[in-house]
Amino acid sequence: MNKQPALISYIEHNQKYGHGYQGRLVMDGVIDSVVDDEPFTLDEVYSGMVSAIEEINKARGYNYDPYTVIRITGAAVKANKKHDFASARIARDMQEGKGELVVPLPDKPDICYTEVDGQQEAVLSGRGVILMIYNAMCDMPKNPFAVHAMLRYCNYLTLHGYGKPTHVIFSDIMKKDKESARNWITATYARYVSSEADLINYVTSGYLGRKGI
Repeated sequence: MNKQPALISYIEHNQKYGHGYQGRLVMDGVIDSVVDDEPFTLDEVYSGMVSAIEEINKARGYNYDPYTVIRITGAAVKANKKHDFASARIARDMQEGKGELVVPLPDKPDICYTEVDGQQEAVLSGRGVILMIYNAMCDMPKNPFAVHAMLRYCNYLTLHGYGKPTHVIFSDIMKKDKESARNWITATYARYVSSEADLINYVTSGYLGRKGI
């Protein structure tokens, strides 16, 4: 394995469009790339940055864990909090100093906050990503990426022994109220997911609805 330079992947406010998100990869303090072709939603840019990091691992022989190097900047979620539920929830929790997105496990919150040079940043766990996707789907029911990713999560559960077909699981989620659905995600994640990286790579793969990431 090649010696790995320090990598941070920032999810930031999209400067080109003035709304939405952009992604920025920084290696050893030097900007490697910026993706700002569109004002991406939080779930879209997060998925894109996971894919970009996996491509870097494959091409350069590195072994970065996307869920330890991706940082969502506080300024970005505050700028977008009026546009989507996930951003509003994270911005509110940052303001209140909370360390979780919804229902935390005792030893692992869904979202952790850090402060770098006086600026707040957020790091999502794998389960936090699934909850973010669910929140995005509730906020925008016709969001094609969120629907695709949620269906993939249901399919992952089917493949790992949940006992129901994908479309039935998805239909069951859609019938639940938000609190019940989030608790269900927390329970199924704990029971059926053994690898965060494999799960998130699976649910975010195969979506070709947007270009640029």
